[in-house]
Amino acid sequence: MVKLFVRKDTFYLLEVIVFHWRKKLLPAKRGICIVKFDDRLGPGCLYQIGIDRQFAQKVSVKSHISTMALTSSQNTQDEFIESVIPFLDEGYIAYSNYFFIKDSSSRGGRKTIGIVALVDKSEQMLLYKSIPELSTAIKQIAQELIKSNITSDRDITSEIKEQMQKLLKLESLQLDFDSKNDSIQMIKERVLKEEKKHILEADLEDKIISEGSFDFLFLKVPEGLEKVVFALLKNERVLVFGRKQEISLTLATLRWFLPHKKLYNDVWTVPLVDAEALFSRHEDSVTLHVLGIESSLYKDIFQQTSDTPIKQPHSSMETFQTEQPASLPFQSMVIINLDTSEVTGGLSNGFCKQLVQSIKERTFDEVLKKISEQIEYLLERVFDLIILVLDEADKPSFEQFIENAIEGEITLLTAIISDTNPHVFQKLLESFKKHKLPLEILT
Repeated sequence: MVKLFVRKDTFYLLEVIVFHWRKKLLPAKRGICIVKFDDRLGPGCLYQIGIDRQFAQKVSVKSHISTMALTSSQNTQDEFIESVIPFLDEGYIAYSNYFFIKDSSSRGGRKTIGIVALVDKSEQMLLYKSIPELSTAIKQIAQELIKSNITSDRDITSEIKEQMQKLLKLESLQLDFDSKNDSIQMIKERVLKEEKKHILEADLEDKIISEGSFDFLFLKVPEGLEKVVFALLKNERVLVFGRKQEISLTLATLRWFLPHKKLYNDVWTVPLVDAEALFSRHEDSVTLHVLGIESSLYKDIFQQTSDTPIKQPHSSMETFQTEQPASLPFQSMVIINLDTSEVTGGLSNGFCKQLVQSIKERTFDEVLKKISEQIEYLLERVFDLIILVLDEADKPSFEQFIENAIEGEITLLTAIISDTNPHVFQKLLESFKKHKLPLEILT
């Protein structure tokens, strides 16, 4: 009798290969729809790609009702109104962007146009990663439609149709980013125009630093990693102090906890010191997630501006009390000191505790798979919560949703919704107030 032994990571590799070839052989289920609101007939589809006419009409109605129902008299003055909308029955998730064109013959002196991009529900993480690029590309198309004062499908030029086709290829969308001297002006007069990954296959050390190491992370951060993960998922800034290579390795590892964002890593210059930054970006803003600063330069950056004592990297004090120059964007709830293996500040969270515990003593690929599964779970729950908001669900439905949530999960869900669906988030707050639900679980 012959026994066959197959390693776990072999099965995982096979899963990856099957998934890869499935994506290559099966066409991606994606679609685009241009929506126009008619004062007499209501919302209708002017032009669609990749979806049939019947579904395009449903997309037009639901996206218009959902998006406009979430707006107030104040934010309807916005140039663009963005939203993420699930179409669960058809297995799609959509990103919609509505805008207005001056038109004296329309009610209110303007007509409403929307561009909706749809992807298969299984690609939800890719959609969330691609929102900055989608938003920029759609706004460029919108400007062309505004110039042509679109009234029917005849106004959609071949150039616009070509641009619409490009929206189907999320993986290829690029975001040209010109930094502005705003609140985080240090990130970038030198911002990269596209994500660059240099992994030297022949050099194992460089490869490890590029990919990250969870063994290293658990060694250097034996306690408090769940606070770091919680801060990252809530878009709160994390500071890292240590030696240069350790910082690079830490940033490379921490980025895996944000698979729903398109992240960039670059070395940039602040007034006093070079630092390494992990950040994501929109067409007009940058979100700094992790900033790494060498320990030897600590004193140069965090100068004492009052008699309040400041903790130094090698101090044994438990809390940081820093008076930071207002011009430096270094305020942070969580600080990792790699020299002392300490995490200062931050909050614990049940969901993040469970995640961190579940990835201990696993292979690198197993950890990545587990993190991806947990983020997918969060996004699924985001959709469920959005549906409750859009359907104006009753109090028992919201209470059941809260009861089924893991401790700390609701905070993460609302952080994601606030980041990607600000209008839905405002409606969520209104629903909680209306049903007299505890607002504190949202923050």
